[in-house]
Amino acid sequence: MNGITKSLDEMNLQERAALMAAVADVLQAAAEEAEEDGDTLAATNSLFLACNLRGCSSDLGPNDLKAAELLLEQGITFIHLLNGRRKSGTSLH
Repeated sequence: MNGITKSLDEMNLQERAALMAAVADVLQAAAEEAEEDGDTLAATNSLFLACNLRGCSSDLGPNDLKAAELLLEQGITFIHLLNGRRKSGTSLH
């Protein structure tokens, strides 16, 4: 990592789309892991967030930044919760 951090406002369209795609990819992988663990609710929620991020990133303009920011926050928070669930061995509902 190069040590330079940008806000969503400061990113260009390609950077925003790449960030959203990266989070969506992690969410999709998390959905597959949750499905393997038998946690269908977590798998469904993770996949839902991934699909929403991908849909939002395909046509992201300046007026859509707040929605994108909220989706990213939800996605990253959900990933964090899923990782905590795996460490503690509990299911996430």
